[in-house]
Amino acid sequence: MSDRRLVVLYGSQTGTAEDVAERVVREVKRRHVSARPLALDHYPIANLIQEKFVIIVCATTGQGDPPDNMKTFWRFILRRNLPTDSLIQTKFAVLGLGDSSYQKYNFVAKKLHRRLRQLGGESVLPLALADDQHDLGYASNTLQLSQNVLAQTKILQVLNVLKG
Repeated sequence: MSDRRLVVLYGSQTGTAEDVAERVVREVKRRHVSARPLALDHYPIANLIQEKFVIIVCATTGQGDPPDNMKTFWRFILRRNLPTDSLIQTKFAVLGLGDSSYQKYNFVAKKLHRRLRQLGGESVLPLALADDQHDLGYASNTLQLSQNVLAQTKILQVLNVLKG
């Protein structure tokens, strides 16, 4: 199981992204993949270059701002002096949580996805964007039923990547 390991990082203001990250971890553990959820600002960012695969679940708050528990990570990852091959060995997927009634819908996830690619990371799945305006909403008691189906489908695709 040690070679089948991933890190699930989250940036969450109200706890929804954290809940989604924990559900992703439970799902991959059922498939015998070692995983752990961690807030982005509690993750030692220097370790990112050594990770084989990372899933990042992040919310957008206010008018396109990152959540409080990812601001340090955000400032670091956006530094202009980072080498463009920093993440050359890292595969990643990003799931954004947002509200399409705001002008900067899922701005953080979109910008993060683009930045990880600029740093040499390989996006193994298309950027996934969850919308609170969906009929079921992603913060309902079912915790975004439709979005979890999407996330779980993507996780199965990710597990195939980890096998190879």
